[in-house]
Amino acid sequence: MKIFTYIFICTILVTACQEKGNNLFKDNQALKDAAAAYDAESNPQNANLLLKEVMEELATLESEDPRTNELLEYGYNVAKENSIHSREAAFLFPLVRDQLGQDGTEEKIYDLAVAMKKMNKETAANTLFKGIMENYPDYAATTEAASLISVEIDTIDNYLTELGTKIFENPDNTGVNRQASLRFVDACEAYATAYHTSSAAPEYLFKAAEVAKSIRTFTKSLAIYDWIIEKYPDYNKTATSLFLKGFIIENNLGDDDKAREVYNEFLEKYPEHDLADDIEFLLENLGKTDEEILQMIEERRKQQENPS
Repeated sequence: MKIFTYIFICTILVTACQEKGNNLFKDNQALKDAAAAYDAESNPQNANLLLKEVMEELATLESEDPRTNELLEYGYNVAKENSIHSREAAFLFPLVRDQLGQDGTEEKIYDLAVAMKKMNKETAANTLFKGIMENYPDYAATTEAASLISVEIDTIDNYLTELGTKIFENPDNTGVNRQASLRFVDACEAYATAYHTSSAAPEYLFKAAEVAKSIRTFTKSLAIYDWIIEKYPDYNKTATSLFLKGFIIENNLGDDDKAREVYNEFLEKYPEHDLADDIEFLLENLGKTDEEILQMIEERRKQQENPS
């Protein structure tokens, strides 16, 4: 009788896991196949193939889709099991951002800090470890976090200020030091993760987005603007962030349709903003060349000078 009971329980567990997988993966057959291959043989190669499919599925989802966090958690666990630190960090950052303040946040921030350190992203790791020390003093790994900081940090604001000044040392043809800029952006994102309730968090994010734009990492800049828009709606530069998001999409990515959506969103949210007139002008001239716009301005000027 015991053997039948055991078989029955195992059957239920397997069925439950299959149902969870079916719900999580929906109709994505490539993702289902990659998950099945990984379940059959859990190794880094299969893990990377699976994580690639998870990332592609995430790219199709809206942020409020309940599967988003489930897939992030799933991808994070697979990456962690196989010590794929870059993927681990890629899943952890958005996961932590969405779960800040919830139980277990400090553990994920610590795991993120460790992953960043193993990727040699020292400025991000240092900022996260310092944040754990200051914001989660009772966390079990706080002492270990302190020991993993690679430089002496008196205050986190002074640390970020120092990183910011290095952006302009030994500049390249973009006018800034690219590697120092990347380190500053990493640290600002880490600050907004470990010090998310600080009034300085959105300001550091805004600076990071501007630096990311200056070195033409537009995807990063857009992601940070979205972070500000979603998490800090009352910040005094959130409207500007939305405008800059649309401007990058139009002028740097060349996606007029998407830019139109963002500009219209701006006018809907901030109809009385100082930038509203500028955005109406941009909307009116989406897709036009500089020559066409200049010609239109010249014609309007002539009409104003000679109204008859």
